[in-house]
Amino acid sequence: MPARQLRPLHPTSLLALGLLVYAGCSSSSTPSVAVSHPTMIEVAPEDFLGSVPCSEGPGLRRYVATLFDTNYVAQGGASGTDAESDAQVGGAGPDFQLPSSPATPCLASVGFGLVVAGRHYDVKIDGYDTDELAPRAVGSRQMVSPVPSETQPVTPLATPRWTARCEDAIAVDSTIVRADHCTPFVAADDAALGSVRIPLGNLLDGLSCGDQPGQVDRFNVSLSTGGDAPVVQDIACDSSAQALFTELPPRQRVSAYVTALSADGSDAFAGATCDAFTLPEATVDAECVPLSRVGTLRVDLAGALELLGLQCDGEVIDRVTVNVPGEETEQSVVPPDCLQPFTHGFAPGAAVVTVTASKAGADKGSATCGATVTPGQLAIAECTAN
Repeated sequence: MPARQLRPLHPTSLLALGLLVYAGCSSSSTPSVAVSHPTMIEVAPEDFLGSVPCSEGPGLRRYVATLFDTNYVAQGGASGTDAESDAQVGGAGPDFQLPSSPATPCLASVGFGLVVAGRHYDVKIDGYDTDELAPRAVGSRQMVSPVPSETQPVTPLATPRWTARCEDAIAVDSTIVRADHCTPFVAADDAALGSVRIPLGNLLDGLSCGDQPGQVDRFNVSLSTGGDAPVVQDIACDSSAQALFTELPPRQRVSAYVTALSADGSDAFAGATCDAFTLPEATVDAECVPLSRVGTLRVDLAGALELLGLQCDGEVIDRVTVNVPGEETEQSVVPPDCLQPFTHGFAPGAAVVTVTASKAGADKGSATCGATVTPGQLAIAECTAN
């Protein structure tokens, strides 16, 4: 018999699953009522909270419960089938993980339906001190925080503050069984080291692996943690290639620069940047932009004007023009837009632009701004007055 996917249920749904069946009225003045209960495993916070408070202040706010079928049935158990057929119900191998509950308020219980009578189940509970949680995917045990939005569609993984486990709850037909053999919450080790994974194959974005010109032969990945010297890995190109950096200090922002190198050993012809926030005892996938063959030059227009003794003020100037060599059309902005930096993509190498300020058609001064651009990275221009 194939495994059946379980659907996590909140306790508010438990009563809805009870079916009241009224017998027809007869000569008796009192109707007879038959009650059919669901077959469920229930988890209640009071069984695993321990000394952790459930409150609006510091303490538990929400928890996620995950049910595991331990793939064990007692001889002659309530399932009424032999061990071989029961193993097929729970899935191959012991401790088969089932879909997790949503992030549940700390005062509410969770019920798991569609469990199989006679089978043994463990429950693992992850506790969080925030309400800003969303599952990484439907039924996932991993949570992200804050909740993704239109402006921030990808958010980092959240680490549980506390963990607990309830063991050996045996499902009984038409009965709600409470998993009450629980260990109390144990705080996660905030000092534990973490890891960062960079999915290199996902960064190719139209590029391909190979030994021909324009193809990627290998990746060079440099990870910076803010203080120590960068950690560098050199990895052969493959659509499934990834870089894994381990034993990183927890709860720190790290950044990586990925370069694509060709087989002839020439300089990097494409690059990408990645960022991640490390978590204790967890492997976090870095957020990266695709590999790009161009770099970006940023010019601080307000700083260039100050160098010329001017300000981004309509009473002082009425236009700032930026001339990019090789482009026929100049780009210009008017106050107060010149308070924002100017950015432009360039091929790797020296990148230079000319910034000119004017008032009523008369030049008020100009500056030359430039930097060396590397593919996939941002370069901040330095300006000199002309």
